[in-house]
Amino acid sequence: MSVEAWVHRWWAGEAGATGRAADVVLAPAEAAFRAGVRLRNGAFDRGWMRSERVGIPVISVGNVAVGGAGKTPVSAWIARRLAEWGRRPAIALRGYGEDEIQVHRELNPGIPVFRGARRVDAAREAQAAGRDVVVLDDAFQHRALARDLDIVLIAAESWDAHPRVLPRGPWREGVNALARADLLVITRKSASAARAAEVEAELGGLLPRMPVARIALRPSELRPLHGGAAMEMSALAGKKVLAVAALATPGPFVEHLRAAGAQVDAALYADHHEFTADEAHTIRQRSGAGWMVMTHKDAVKLRALLPAGAPAFVLHQRVETEAGADLLDVALRRALEERTS
Repeated sequence: MSVEAWVHRWWAGEAGATGRAADVVLAPAEAAFRAGVRLRNGAFDRGWMRSERVGIPVISVGNVAVGGAGKTPVSAWIARRLAEWGRRPAIALRGYGEDEIQVHRELNPGIPVFRGARRVDAAREAQAAGRDVVVLDDAFQHRALARDLDIVLIAAESWDAHPRVLPRGPWREGVNALARADLLVITRKSASAARAAEVEAELGGLLPRMPVARIALRPSELRPLHGGAAMEMSALAGKKVLAVAALATPGPFVEHLRAAGAQVDAALYADHHEFTADEAHTIRQRSGAGWMVMTHKDAVKLRALLPAGAPAFVLHQRVETEAGADLLDVALRRALEERTS
């Protein structure tokens, strides 16, 4: 088991005595992390640290936990929606690896992607390139760039009203940080609609005036890794499949394949893992006569490493608004209109 896999088991309370010992040892580190976050946020709230504005509307899509909420598909979906409204959107992100950038380019070929450790620099590049709105992928904590709309995603699968923060848990900030958002969006992959509704009710109790929407990220189709006709998810029924994923929370991805009827073995790697040729060869050998199915994020890294004839497929997702579609549209239009009026 990798270190990252063990950490996720520990965060889930499944690491036994070793995990309980780590809870005790790292309690001071968690307290220090919370204090540091409070100090930083306080500095921004009081104006001691400044948020810079750019000349176009800025829409941030972020979350409060490590990975798994669907920031990339949701931010791509929002950018595509803005384009449908006649705007000229751009995506801006830090980009921990080229994979995230390439995924955005493949999801929306006509929408440019700008990368920068300082999101304000990326947003200014977008403005200079003639874009009239920028969507930030993963920027809730990046307060150095002022935004016109702060959308925060909460994964129904991992919601906790009393979370632990790093390093003792997966949250970057406590629940009180959600009050900074303009709109909360509950996302679900493997969680039920009923569970998402429960999370919405809990959030309503904590933040009664906060608008909340719900989105489902559903598997939509399989596409051959090297191009070709898409297939329905039903093609997985009865197939032996090696699920390949380098994600912070791969569980929902694997569950989607099982729900489609596949017999699944899993090859799991650390989030943002950079595959080598040897690893790709191992994956091919391990799949045997079965199929390899991977996430879009991993496909952009494995495409050059797996042979064109290999039975390798990419699981694509679609975004479906289950509740609060009007709230989301109103929030987006208000962000655009307030900067252009």
